[in-house]
Amino acid sequence: MSVFGKIYSSAYDNLYHDKDYEKECDFLENIFGKYKKKVMTILDLGCGTGGHAIILAKRGYEVTGIDRSSEMLCAAEEKSRKAGVKIQYLHSSIQNLDIKKKFDAVISMFAVMSYQTENKDLASACKIAKAHLEKEGIFIFDAWHGLGVMTDPPTERIKEVNSGDGRIIRITKPHINALEHTVDTNFKVLTFKNNSLISETEETHTMRFFFPQEIKYFLEEAGFSDIRFCPFLKPENNLSDQDWNMTVIAQ
Repeated sequence: MSVFGKIYSSAYDNLYHDKDYEKECDFLENIFGKYKKKVMTILDLGCGTGGHAIILAKRGYEVTGIDRSSEMLCAAEEKSRKAGVKIQYLHSSIQNLDIKKKFDAVISMFAVMSYQTENKDLASACKIAKAHLEKEGIFIFDAWHGLGVMTDPPTERIKEVNSGDGRIIRITKPHINALEHTVDTNFKVLTFKNNSLISETEETHTMRFFFPQEIKYFLEEAGFSDIRFCPFLKPENNLSDQDWNMTVIAQ
């Protein structure tokens, strides 16, 4: 893989130590509760290091996680063992997934769908989600919202995280392509121990921002009929040009 390699994956959880996975799982359960279908089984597309999957498993759901990065999956499996939860993890891209099993809900969190930069990839992801859902099952994902991205374009940033005798610095340099609806984000990650540089890596993540009507089209083509949009973590609000991250709910 060209992204989520060994060094970046090993730094991932430290870089996102401040991400509120519990709150995001509360948000998911809030959505589950609004539908007649009782959710017991969940397929997590692009599960990463298991941030959502482990919490949901602790809450009593049967979770299956898939990811295309073997390094991220290794971290997820280790974290699951330490947490004492049983989760099936599978190494696969979304487009190649076919596990002959249906779920009450399919989730895809932390802008995984924005990594589907080609129309064919998003179309395939929607069809794969539909194929793995029980009747009246729910597909929930978040993605970059085009109006928000164009209104407030991404800028260069530096994030520094301290952990014991270690320190991680990530330098983020984005380049927006308005015609392609993509952002090429270059991440340079420096890892220090006792002030000595022990590893360095660079990855460029190309991500796509979407507009609601194009997502609605791909979901309808995949067989979904009830499709809703809201700002991330704000299920009662309508999307605006101030919202960078949108949640999509389809049944």
